[in-house]
Amino acid sequence: MKLSEGYPLNQLYSKIYKRYDLINRIFTFGNDQKWRKKASEICLENNPQSVLDLCCGTGDLTFSLYKESLGKTEIIGCDFNLNMLSIAERKAKKNKFKDIQFIQGNAADLPFSDSHFDCITIGFGIRNLTFENPLSISHLKEMHRVLKNNGRLIILESSVPENKFIRFFHYIYLQFILIPVGGLISGNWEAYRYLAHSSSNFFNFNLFKEMIENERFTFLSHRKFIFGAANILVFTKK
Repeated sequence: MKLSEGYPLNQLYSKIYKRYDLINRIFTFGNDQKWRKKASEICLENNPQSVLDLCCGTGDLTFSLYKESLGKTEIIGCDFNLNMLSIAERKAKKNKFKDIQFIQGNAADLPFSDSHFDCITIGFGIRNLTFENPLSISHLKEMHRVLKNNGRLIILESSVPENKFIRFFHYIYLQFILIPVGGLISGNWEAYRYLAHSSSNFFNFNLFKEMIENERFTFLSHRKFIFGAANILVFTKK
């Protein structure tokens, strides 16, 4: 079996990759770029020599890391979906971002040696790797394996707001705006039904934090955006 076959989420992203960036900008009102910039700044605080941007998709967080590091850090973007990676490579060439490597890889069996990276970032991808995913523990173990001791894991992800009032409107937004508009723009309603479902039913903060800690990571910090609808969590490898 080819790497790209047999994985429903991979097939799903192959249907929406052309409009993926546009829909991200629309539904976050452009804030997704600001959040990626902040995640990049946090990642680069310790001057890492090597960074893996896991589930890099079309490369937005990868490029943010590159720009913030001024090209002085080894940055590798890794994703399972070849269509998303083709967009990332096209954008890198257009913007003349040199020395960024984009690699197709399975998050459950990463093509990197043990303790290779000083930092791992993952922007809006951890939900796909852990929510209703039978390989969730394998994905976390692989992140731990390829990260150096005392290296950091920076997670940028959407979540369910803690406030009940905000949570209600968050649900309405996902169900009655994200699904129909995302479906119309992308041409694939199934994809945005999944994204809305996983967003509105994702683990709460404490459960998610515990899941990561159970795989030998230590929690360091948490930053909320829009009442917890988006979050940056920082862990370190024990």
